[in-house]
Amino acid sequence: MPSATLPEWFLCVDAGGTSCKVAIASSLDHRTVWSATGGPCNVKAVGPKGAIAIILVAARRALANIPELDFSADASPPPPLPARFFSRVWLGLAGVLHQRDIDEIAPHAQEAFGIAGDDPALRISNDGFLLAAPSLAMDHIDSTIALVAGTGSVNLVFRKVAGEIQLSGMSGGWGYLLGDEGSAFAVGRLAMRRLLSDYDARTTISLRDQGRHEPLPLLPFYAALLAALKVPDAATMVDKTYSDSDELERKLWVAGGSQTVYDFAFDRISDVDEASRSTAMEIVREAVLPIVDTVISLIGNGSKIEPQRALLSLGGGMWSAEGYRRLLLDGLRARGTEFAEVRFVQSAAEEGARALRAQAA
Repeated sequence: MPSATLPEWFLCVDAGGTSCKVAIASSLDHRTVWSATGGPCNVKAVGPKGAIAIILVAARRALANIPELDFSADASPPPPLPARFFSRVWLGLAGVLHQRDIDEIAPHAQEAFGIAGDDPALRISNDGFLLAAPSLAMDHIDSTIALVAGTGSVNLVFRKVAGEIQLSGMSGGWGYLLGDEGSAFAVGRLAMRRLLSDYDARTTISLRDQGRHEPLPLLPFYAALLAALKVPDAATMVDKTYSDSDELERKLWVAGGSQTVYDFAFDRISDVDEASRSTAMEIVREAVLPIVDTVISLIGNGSKIEPQRALLSLGGGMWSAEGYRRLLLDGLRARGTEFAEVRFVQSAAEEGARALRAQAA
C-alpha cells in the first residue's frame, strides 16, 4: 500500500507599518491560500526581535485556519513552531532597506523557523520585492516594473536572476512634498486645487456682477469633496490645510479626497451629473500621466527592460479601481508600450506564497 504524501508548507509575510499580513500555501492544494493578519510590523519601529514576534503570532493564526493541522492561535505565550515546519519562508519587511538590516533580523528569523543561516529556504527582503513575486512562476518573464500607489507612491524595477529577484532600478518614494505622483495624496491635492480654481472663478464673477444675479450653483462634485474633507467651504479648506500641525494627519486628510474623485469618475455612486463626472475624470487623467512618463523612463534609462518579456505589477489601493488601471494602460499603449503580463496585486503575501509553492514544484 503506497504511503501518503506529506505536504510541504510555504510561508510568505508582508510586514508593513500598518499591519503584518501572512499567507501559507501547501504543496498538495494549489487552490487554497490561508491568510491572517497581525499588528504593525515595520522593523525600524518595532525592532528585529519584535518584528519576528509579531510575525509568529500572525503565522499561528493562519495555521489555526488549516483544518488538517492542530494549531491553536490562543496560546499565551505561543509555543515555538516545530523546527523546519515551513519548507520555504519569504519575509517581505518594511524598514529593511540595506544588507545590514537583513543581517540584523536574520538570526532571529533563523531561530524562529529552524532554518540555517546559509539555507536559501529563508528569503528576507524589503516588502516591495513581493510585488515581483508573480514573475517567479512565469518562465516567459525576465523583469518586473512594480508601481506602488497607495497614500504615497514609489516605482521599482526588478530582474529575475537564477530564480531570485534583484532590484535593478527605482523612481520616486520621495514623500508627498517632493513626489508621490499618482497616489491618493496626489489625486486629493489635484481635486482640492480644482475646487480652489472654481472658487476663484466664481468669486471673480460675483465681484464683477456686483450682486445683480444669483451666484452659480456649486458643482455636486465640489460639494461632495467639501463634505468628505469635513469643511464648509473653500476658504475653510485652505485654513485647515495650513493650520493642521500633525503632518501625517494632514497627508491622510488630503489623500481622503481621492475617494470622492473615484466615486464621480468611475460611477461608484448613482446619478452623477455629466459636469461632475467630466471634472473628476480630468483629475484622474492628470494624476496618471506622470506614472506613464515614469514607466517609459524606467524602460528607456539603460535598464534594458523589454516590455514583451516583462510584468507590470500594480500594488496599492489606488490601482483597485479598474478605471484607473485602464487609464494607465491606455496611456502606455498610446506611447507604444504594452507589457507581456499585467497584474493587480491585491495581496502581496498570497502572491509570494504561491510563488514559493510554484518554485518548489
